Amino acid sequence: MVEAESLHMSTAKDKNPIYANMLYYGVIEDIWELNYTQFKIPVFRCKWVDNKGGVKVDENGFTLVDLNKEGDPNDQFIFASQAKQVFYVNDPNGGRWSVVLTTKPKLYDRGDVCDNIEETPSFSRGLPESDDIDNEDVAYVREDCEGIYVEGDTTSRKKRKRT
Repeated sequence: MVEAESLHMSTAKDKNPIYANMLYYGVIEDIWELNYTQFKIPVFRCKWVDNKGGVKVDENGFTLVDLNKEGDPNDQFIFASQAKQVFYVNDPNGGRWSVVLTTKPKLYDRGDVCDNIEETPSFSRGLPESDDIDNEDVAYVREDCEGIYVEGDTTSRKKRKRT
């Protein structure tokens, strides 16, 4: 995934174009290293998804991509430093769509990998953040039905009425 600022126009005759950030999704097909003797630059050759018909956001806020809808084949290269890692998971509803899952880059501290789980982004844009939920009102035990308790041997189950 690459986030790039690009010029947006509503029509070919638009006299008030605007600059906006746009996300481009794709798959790395090849990694090249440009050797300039004094320094080297890694670049990725990518197959991009067409943003017009190959990217959508579902009713739950998940970004879906159709990896078979190829974007512009003449614009394949990006610097490695521009890329953001994402994962594509087949949509459980079937079809040709894949769900985009973002990750937080790993932090390296003296050779050790440090993860901060609290700063990991949500997979969905439409779901509330954990800070937005009032934890005092959240019930962790259902009181509207009889529960099943499992003790020791999982083959024998005893039903108990909750009090």
